[in-house]
Amino acid sequence: MLGRTHFFIGISAALAVMQPSSMSTLVAGAGAAAIGGMISDIDSGTSQAHKEADKIMTAAIAITAVVIFADCKFHVGIYERLMRNSSIARLLTGAMAFIIICTYGSGQPHRSFMHSFLSMFMLTACMDVIYPDAAPYFAIAYASHLALDMLNYRRLQLIWPMKRGFSLKLCSSQGLINHLLLSAGMVCVVLELVTSIPARGLAARVFSFLPF
Repeated sequence: MLGRTHFFIGISAALAVMQPSSMSTLVAGAGAAAIGGMISDIDSGTSQAHKEADKIMTAAIAITAVVIFADCKFHVGIYERLMRNSSIARLLTGAMAFIIICTYGSGQPHRSFMHSFLSMFMLTACMDVIYPDAAPYFAIAYASHLALDMLNYRRLQLIWPMKRGFSLKLCSSQGLINHLLLSAGMVCVVLELVTSIPARGLAARVFSFLPF
């Protein structure tokens, strides 16, 4: 499937399963899910794949920046939560390990290491070191990426380094199914954000100040 589809389906799946109860968890979790849903496709194979990898890394950096901005601007509590359960050394260790794994994966054939259970486990472990509350969101979105790609014709090396690949061969990565999933993912993300516990709490506080 295409990157946009993985982006929205990853966030939607993570929010549906985790049901975040605080604004800090919602923002951090959605950000982690967005990265988890796309990061598998940094693996290369063709010049087009390299271009897609660059877009994914740019998107990941942009998402991280948006989360940081939201925390600084609206004080949603991500930094306080982060520092309460971690340290600078822990953050740097997790981030460096994450970058090293992604750097290695970006040089591997498409749908090999970065589309395996091993990479999902390793990167989720890094995310758990960086921000434990966001790790489950990242893992669910990553798993959704593997599940969606299983629908395509090209095989995934899910149990890398074993060469055996797996595929359900039900549809192409850019066909009608992809477009339907993209639309469904976008709708679900909007609905889940609007009906989330933090959003309902925020709406209740806003309405409490109205004169009627």
